[in-house]
Amino acid sequence: MINKRFAMLIKIQQEREEKLQAQFVSAQQFYQQQEQKYQGLANYRTEYIQQSQQQGSAGLQSRQYTQFVNFIGKLDQAILQQGRAVHQARAAAEQRKQSWLAMQKKRKALELLVERNNVAELQRQLKQEQKNADEYANQLFMRRLAAQQDDNLA
Repeated sequence: MINKRFAMLIKIQQEREEKLQAQFVSAQQFYQQQEQKYQGLANYRTEYIQQSQQQGSAGLQSRQYTQFVNFIGKLDQAILQQGRAVHQARAAAEQRKQSWLAMQKKRKALELLVERNNVAELQRQLKQEQKNADEYANQLFMRRLAAQQDDNLA
């Protein structure tokens, strides 16, 4: 009876654990996507600056220089925003990982409790069987002893 209840609890815990694991995997993938976007922006900024420097070696007009500076400023803002998104995604993934691990720990604790209960029940049954065997052997001995005494009297 107790094991059935615990089995149901363990099943519920496993389902919750699986959901939390799926959420963690999803959050981890989202974090990796955000990190890739961040790296892409940073790489693009570096390449843009290098290309602009190569073109600028021939000389830049003031309008072109202003456009270059403005565009670099916009890239810097985009990189800053993407950096925040990466940080938030990393924190969310870590939080989901901790939730998943905590649920896993609860499930394992329940499984351990059931296992201990099973061991205790088995030991109780073995002890009862040994008691019954000892009682049977004692009764058999007493019958044989009584039969032997009856044979000796006759």
